[in-house]
Amino acid sequence: MATQHSSHHWDQETEVVVVGYGAAGGVAAIAAHDAGAKVLIIEKMPHPGGISILSGGGVAFARSAEGAFQYLKRTCNGTTPDEVLRPLADGMVGIIDWVTELAKVSGTEPSQSEVRGHGTYPFPGTDDMDSIKLKDFPAYDAFPWAKGLRGGARLFKMVVDNVAKRNIEVSLSTPAKSLVTGPEGEVLGVLAERSGKPIAIKARKGVVLCSGGFENNPEMKLQYFQAQPVYPVYLGNTGDGILMAQKAGAALWHMWHFHGGYGFKYPEFPFAIRHVWAGPRNDKRKMIWIAVDRFGNRFMDEYPPAPQDTGARPLEYYDPDLQEFPRIPCNLIFDEEGRKLGPLAMVIVNDARYHYQWSADNLVEVEKGWIKKAASIEELSKQIKIDPKTLAATVARWNAQCAAGTDNDYKRPPGTMMPIVNPPFYAMEAWPIVSNTQGGPVHDARQRVIDALGKPIPRLYAAGDITSIFGHLYLEAGNITECFVGGRIAGQGAAAENAS
Repeated sequence: MATQHSSHHWDQETEVVVVGYGAAGGVAAIAAHDAGAKVLIIEKMPHPGGISILSGGGVAFARSAEGAFQYLKRTCNGTTPDEVLRPLADGMVGIIDWVTELAKVSGTEPSQSEVRGHGTYPFPGTDDMDSIKLKDFPAYDAFPWAKGLRGGARLFKMVVDNVAKRNIEVSLSTPAKSLVTGPEGEVLGVLAERSGKPIAIKARKGVVLCSGGFENNPEMKLQYFQAQPVYPVYLGNTGDGILMAQKAGAALWHMWHFHGGYGFKYPEFPFAIRHVWAGPRNDKRKMIWIAVDRFGNRFMDEYPPAPQDTGARPLEYYDPDLQEFPRIPCNLIFDEEGRKLGPLAMVIVNDARYHYQWSADNLVEVEKGWIKKAASIEELSKQIKIDPKTLAATVARWNAQCAAGTDNDYKRPPGTMMPIVNPPFYAMEAWPIVSNTQGGPVHDARQRVIDALGKPIPRLYAAGDITSIFGHLYLEAGNITECFVGGRIAGQGAAAENAS
């Protein structure tokens, strides 16, 4: 998707074109504008926000750049060069001051009361890691098309307010189609589509790709993910920017790694639905179910340290004898006491066409047939086509371990364990789901996109999920931090290019 320039006719000119208007795109545009550049944001969806607006709104920060670097180095496990991790670690130290400054435009500030106090995993530097959220302010209802978590709406409203204050031009429903490159491979602009017509936009200084990942591109998921199928939470990220960067020569990294757990998929909606156990694991919070494969056997710790990051991985197992994925879908088994503890799922969607509010007691979903109900484990087994003796033995073993307070099979923390004893009994099909992908074009310490031979592609930058540094394990709130730190670096870098 790179088009060679040949005395191209330009329909519009600016200095920096930002492709994608989520948090990364908004921040990159703010930074480029504040560095003196004229900026245009183009977004293919009819509304801004991307996956950022659906996030928890946490921003990971660090008290020590060295501690942050050591943590990032371990969580990436050698997949990301040190020289790329250093700027992010440095940026994490000063990020609160910048977010505080940006938040003033919206009349709010970061909330210290919501500091987490550590990284997601007990790696070196974890005690130097924390996260913040913005204090509540009128923001959630500002985006009626987006139904997600209030923290993400607050954070994105701050970004929108700052873009608006600077009078940065925004063009919605304007999908980028390809990059225009010059004879030396330098990026000269973007070919896009507006109101159904092609438009050529010249970027006199540079282009910043902030168009998100590829979680709703079936062909890319087929090639890069082991598990099949994996359903997306957000429909807008179809890998457009990644393909455009590839055509311009970009190398790729981390394409297998996605941030996702297991969740629910129903024919009524084209997107997946997350379960409610999110964020870093709370070792004292009960998780009501166990997960069993198609044979009725338990196969995982259902409540891992970051349920929405690595929760999907145990489902990826492929049985070479069966030539199938026997854990896709799996079934989540629980009882009446679990059903009564509150809603089991949360629907987060950034799309005006869809909305669903999960019921507080889960009974609406039982009536819909999304949750199977039976008076006994044997009857439940028949409904989900699992051998009754196997499932009964699995549940009995689980209940015995709950009584003993120890999960000898998969080491689930005792405080999260809950027996399955009180009828009626329930089962829900669960699938691997992807909140956002981490793979895409490689970038260097300056957020410049790097080609297959290790050289920067002139005048092409990237920030956000499209080029995430997380190649092994995720840091909770880390992608949002990349939007702010990487977006700022990319915007400033593009603005500093010599104008053509």
